Amino acid sequence: MRRLKKILDIAQTATEYVLCLLVTAMVVIVFAQVIFRFILRASLPWSEEAARYLMVWISMLGASIGARAKGHIGVEAVVLLLPPFLKKAAAVAATLAAAAFFAGMIYYGLGVLKVVRMQESPAMEISMAIPYSSLAVGGALMLLYSVEELLFLFLPQTLKRGGAS
Repeated sequence: MRRLKKILDIAQTATEYVLCLLVTAMVVIVFAQVIFRFILRASLPWSEEAARYLMVWISMLGASIGARAKGHIGVEAVVLLLPPFLKKAAAVAATLAAAAFFAGMIYYGLGVLKVVRMQESPAMEISMAIPYSSLAVGGALMLLYSVEELLFLFLPQTLKRGGAS
């Protein structure tokens, strides 16, 4: 169990570093586009597309960090009224439902990759598999973090709640 937590901590830290790089790249690209368009009067044809694809990756990787930190919105009004054993059952059911959703993201994300792998983006002429692979990668990270949460719910004494930050 501790080995799994260590691996997931490393994955989260790596994801956070990648997020920092992607956000920095997006800021630089958008800033450069503003300079080129309004000062130099010449537009960069690829900048809007690059910023859009970076934003997709940032969203998916950021969602995985939020999933591990339990930072996503949840409605607890009814759950707070339940006795402890039903609270745990509700947490298990919610985590299983989330895990099923993330597994679906991976499955359908990989299916989309099969369709778009030969397609190129209009401006940057990169494979559309690059932006679309964010679905499978983000889904895989969130699925791993859901498995960690399930292990925590069933074996709380051997695994501290996730989050390396």
